[in-house]
Amino acid sequence: MKFLSIVQLTFRESLAKKTFIAFFGISTLTCLLFIFALNLDIVDGMQSSVSLFGAEIPATFDLREIIINIQSAVAALLFTGGIFMSLFATSSLIPTLLQPGFIDLFISKPVSRLEILTGRFIGATLIVACNILYLMIFSAIILLFKTGIWNWSYIVAGFIIVITFMILYTLMTFLSLLTKSGPFSLMLTYFIVFMSPLLIPRDQIYALLSSKVYAYILDGLYYFLPKTTELGNLTRLIVGGQEITSWMPLWSSLLFALFILSVSTYIFQRKNF
Repeated sequence: MKFLSIVQLTFRESLAKKTFIAFFGISTLTCLLFIFALNLDIVDGMQSSVSLFGAEIPATFDLREIIINIQSAVAALLFTGGIFMSLFATSSLIPTLLQPGFIDLFISKPVSRLEILTGRFIGATLIVACNILYLMIFSAIILLFKTGIWNWSYIVAGFIIVITFMILYTLMTFLSLLTKSGPFSLMLTYFIVFMSPLLIPRDQIYALLSSKVYAYILDGLYYFLPKTTELGNLTRLIVGGQEITSWMPLWSSLLFALFILSVSTYIFQRKNF
């Protein structure tokens, strides 16, 4: 119950931020857009015409392929804009927790520091999950009623987006514990996200390096840091129902998150307040 109270408090703090309200509003508007933008005419039980934003789509196009393309676009938008907005909205939760008076209130209660930090972390993750899955499930239901097509892979991709946020939020939690600065931890997390695609073509960079030591450093950074670019590609493949050749980006990024969260927990337990 004490742990759930911390999660509930984090929920209330997060909902008080206008960013999450804006996120919810954008999600709702996106779903309403699906209602009015996509029209499907059925004559004698057969599809007669499909129009998107008023433009008629030729009958030669496969309707299921059109729906998957729409869902892929929504998933890509959420993976970029949704995660960036969520990180921005949650960047102050850990620094706020560490403020004098606020943290004193927590540690004066019969609750462990592990429960305090993990409750804060899980509360932030859950509210982001609610926002992201709300958009994906609501839009999937609208498309189901509009077209009769349901794509479970679209919902699975939503969980991959939530997991990606959680992985990045472990890093931001760690940086916030070290610096007590939300803006600094946010900027450094964004920097690592932007650096992710630069580490993929390592073979091309090796030829420019004067020593193999630098190549080992690049390899180490690639395998250690979260692989946001590959996770984005994984999300796209899942929505389209395409074959996944490697799950390495997911499990290696989860191992990174587990390690960083463990270190963050250790630091928080040893910290003097």
